[in-house]
Amino acid sequence: MRKELITKLEEGIASEDVLAYSRTLSSDIRAYKSLLSDEKYLGKSLDDELTEEELEEIKERNKLDEQIDSLLDTFNGKRKTAQSKLADELKQNLLKKKAILKEFEELVKEEENIGASFAKRKEIQEKWASIGRVPSDKFDDIQSEYSRLNDEFNYNINLYKAIKEHDLKRNFSLKNQVIFQLNELLKEVSVKKIQDELNVLMSQWDEIGPTFQEEWERLKDIYWEGVKQVRQKINVYYEDKRKDQEVNLEKKRALVEKAKASVTEEPTDIKSWNAQTEELLALQKEWKQTGSVPKEKNEGIWKEFRAVFDQFFDAKKTYFDSLKEQSKKQIDKKKALIDKAESLKDSEDWKQTTYELIKLQKDWKNIGYAGKIDQKLWKQFRAACDHFFNAKQNFFDSIKKEEQNNLDEKKKLIEEIKTFKAEGDKKEVINKLKDFSSRFSAIGNVPFKEKDAIYKEYKSALDSHYDKLKINKSERDKINFKSQLSGILDSDNSEKLIHAEKNKLKKQIKQLKQDNLDLENKLGFFGIASGADAMIKDLKAKIEHNKNQIESIKNKIKFITNEASKVEAIDNQEESNEN
Repeated sequence: MRKELITKLEEGIASEDVLAYSRTLSSDIRAYKSLLSDEKYLGKSLDDELTEEELEEIKERNKLDEQIDSLLDTFNGKRKTAQSKLADELKQNLLKKKAILKEFEELVKEEENIGASFAKRKEIQEKWASIGRVPSDKFDDIQSEYSRLNDEFNYNINLYKAIKEHDLKRNFSLKNQVIFQLNELLKEVSVKKIQDELNVLMSQWDEIGPTFQEEWERLKDIYWEGVKQVRQKINVYYEDKRKDQEVNLEKKRALVEKAKASVTEEPTDIKSWNAQTEELLALQKEWKQTGSVPKEKNEGIWKEFRAVFDQFFDAKKTYFDSLKEQSKKQIDKKKALIDKAESLKDSEDWKQTTYELIKLQKDWKNIGYAGKIDQKLWKQFRAACDHFFNAKQNFFDSIKKEEQNNLDEKKKLIEEIKTFKAEGDKKEVINKLKDFSSRFSAIGNVPFKEKDAIYKEYKSALDSHYDKLKINKSERDKINFKSQLSGILDSDNSEKLIHAEKNKLKKQIKQLKQDNLDLENKLGFFGIASGADAMIKDLKAKIEHNKNQIESIKNKIKFITNEASKVEAIDNQEESNEN
């Protein structure tokens, strides 16, 4: 539409008859202004989030609008010049016609020579016809005066006697044609066309020469009756239009009130803003379909209606600008969480990192929706979390597999212990049992739920041989411990196993100390009671046993530390020798 209007404006500017072109362009210009109004409320602006394609389209429209504004300025300037010129011409024409009327009036009153009068009248008619249009509000008066003088001329100086019969007949026919065309105008729908045609027919009627005297009054009455009916139809049209416009005015006032009621409460969320926007746009559509109102009321009612929209869309823009600002803060927060998740995704501190990532996920939910980019950010954040948890899953899956393999190995070793024949030299048998202990300890962890059962089975199998050798529990525990430690020290991951063994022994000490605290509390209770000597003695014995156990475990920890130091020193010496 813009390009078509540009072409028409350029043609109009180049046209000699710019006013005629202006009437052709008026509907196109109104349609263009209506399009701009629609785009203002319905279209997107450069402040919105736009695709490159939408941005280019808006820029192209703006470029065309600037060209149209420039052409409209040029065209309107030329049209105003033409209108001013036309107004001057119409005024001059009016003055000229008034002078002709004065001249005509003198001819009617004073001229007695019919031949000369006829020639003079013809000269006046030619001058009158050559002058052109006058201001429309003066047309009826000046044309009526011209008609009156023409009639007086025709009848007062009795020129009809000198007019030939065929001229009278011809004028009679022409005037009847004008009357017929007046009647046909009553069937026309377009009032504008009726008005234009009526002016033309009235001019034609006055330019037609005289007709038969006996027919003149009848024709004249029929003619003016036709003019009256046509004018009445025009008046009825404008009266009906005025009534319709008053009805439309009331409808538009009602739409203004509806629009005001619609924006009484300002929305508090996007859904409500969109719903209220739809409601207002529906009212706007209804406004356009309502029709015109009285011209003098049009601008006022439109400004009142438009003010509601301006206020609403200004508030909406403010709200969504604040959302954009809030969204930017949320985006920054989520990007910070993504960076943190990215920094943690390759961690092998499974417990602590799991806790931290879960906390980050909770923080993510608490931030809220961050706009259109939210899904993209979530995918980045989720990818970092998934990377860690997949690695964690793979790690523990491998541990489970390794533990299951260790379980199978320990079961095989237990069967080997059970089938072992403890025969021959006692020292060799003990060394073999130590070897079993070392191998069992070196195998590594088994599934937690199987741990106690497999150890119990191993201990039972091993104890059955120590029982046969008649070695007491304390001695066999010492042998087993040293054998287990030997297996740990020979293991590939000895450092990790030593650390685990120390932690296990420290937990045993902690538990024994807690047991003693509980036992001492019980002793305090029995201390104030009588007849509980046996129970007190038993509690003291348990406390003493626990203390011995604590000392024994502490010695084991020292032994582990010393043995580990020796192994480290040997390893360092071997490494030094190799270098």
